[in-house]
Amino acid sequence: WDGVRALRLEVLPDPRLPENGPGRVNYEGPFGNFFLSDFRALREGKPLGWRAASDSFHEKNDSAAKAIDDNMQSGWSINGGQGRAHNAVFVFEKPLEGEGELQVRLTFEKYYAAGLGKFRIWATREADPRASDLPNEVRAALLELKTNPSERRRLALMDRLRRHYLTVAPELAREHDQLAQWRRTMPRYPTTLVLQERPPGNRRPTHIHHRGDFLQPREEVEPGVPEFLPPLPPDAPRNRLGLARWLVSRDNPLTARVVMNRAWQAFFGRGIVRTLDDFGYQGELPSHPELLDWLAVEFMDRGWSMKQMHKLIVMSATYRQSSRLTPDRLEKDPENVLLSRGPRFRLDAELIRDSALVASGLLSRKIGGPSVFPPQLPSITTEGAYRPFRWRTSQGEDRYRRSVYTFAKRTAPFAMYATFDAPSGETCVARRERSNTPLQALTLLNDEMFLEMARALGWRMAAWDASEEERLRELFRRCLVRLPDDTEQAALLKFYRRQLERFRSGELDPAKLAPPPKDADPARAAEAAAWTAVARAVMNLDEFVTKS
Repeated sequence: WDGVRALRLEVLPDPRLPENGPGRVNYEGPFGNFFLSDFRALREGKPLGWRAASDSFHEKNDSAAKAIDDNMQSGWSINGGQGRAHNAVFVFEKPLEGEGELQVRLTFEKYYAAGLGKFRIWATREADPRASDLPNEVRAALLELKTNPSERRRLALMDRLRRHYLTVAPELAREHDQLAQWRRTMPRYPTTLVLQERPPGNRRPTHIHHRGDFLQPREEVEPGVPEFLPPLPPDAPRNRLGLARWLVSRDNPLTARVVMNRAWQAFFGRGIVRTLDDFGYQGELPSHPELLDWLAVEFMDRGWSMKQMHKLIVMSATYRQSSRLTPDRLEKDPENVLLSRGPRFRLDAELIRDSALVASGLLSRKIGGPSVFPPQLPSITTEGAYRPFRWRTSQGEDRYRRSVYTFAKRTAPFAMYATFDAPSGETCVARRERSNTPLQALTLLNDEMFLEMARALGWRMAAWDASEEERLRELFRRCLVRLPDDTEQAALLKFYRRQLERFRSGELDPAKLAPPPKDADPARAAEAAAWTAVARAVMNLDEFVTKS
């Protein structure tokens, strides 16, 4: 280091960085920028003094000199110069002497992450070092030309200088501006943030915090797994990949069991281990441990295929048995822990809506695409939420998409889902609670969404040229997946005929309950309204929202 007078920090663009860099800002602040709060050189742990600093470009007052003023709130920034190379020169108070290690420390203290993405540091013994607009490669080429290189080398150096000149020539400024404008108008492809492991030699140490206080780190810990579980294989990498392989290893007793227990709960309403999120000492013991073990082994043997395991469960004799509850079963197995009958429980909110869409014939089977907005009151998202949000009800096919595509706003969840106990998404839950409230029945009867489905089913029945009995059986089958018995058919036919009489006599206006859709026969309006009333009644049955 003898005679070194200054350090040159060169910040470089790179297409992998936001706005081509050289900074890493990609969330808050100007994309591709950086903010160097402090530039420090140390020898034997002691900071060296600076005499001056200069730069080739800076934003307003954020010059390189602000990076050596001992004020962390000021610093060097190049906003407005993204995508280009810049440099700053920091001159020592006096030239360095002797040998020994020289440490360079860069500090980026901004209220947002504003680090450098690509840079390099040079040492110089120049008598009067200053920052220059010329990149170091160009400066080096100019110096090498003075040494009378070979003809071949001279041509290569001249080509380097020519290419640089084309980027800075004043007569080409207009063309460069046009190119920059065209690049700004090019469509941007969607991107996402990706986590990447630090290299093994540059990992941050992890400490146990005393009493949970991050300001009191104690003993350092290494990557590993809980000691009560099988250890990582000796040759496994101590990173996320090693952990992922360990999680799905056949030696791991938990992963396959936990997954199969949750699948069992989804089909039967109760897990083999009732505490889905706790297989430890505070959790319940499995009701059928051998069954859980067998399912876990089958799951692994079948290539961790959820589709195959779902098929295996629903085709089992246990799942296909009747859910009818007898006094004897109620006494001996009230919660169906012993699997003495088939599952019987209320459907989840999304399945209730999808079932109604299927019954009405409105369900769109389109796959993929952005989220959709089924009908609901606008006040759900404009009042009471942390920030008003306008719910733009979808039209056309998107209005009837599967419930999995419904837009989710955690601070104002979709009202119908919340009514039927769907979680808001603000916290993670392993199992949904199931309630039984009058509001659920009122939703099925009067909610705009369900009324629209009942109308569609009513007009479908009215347009079908068949007897009343045939149409009733078809409506009943579409809603409850079975035919009505004689008592049910007689009661519903009586209800239908009474409603039809009221609509035909003018006591009730059919257009208010079931306005005719396009291409519908207005002469069948009274029939459609009466069938709509029947559809509303059937969709409000407990059996319609119950899996049994």
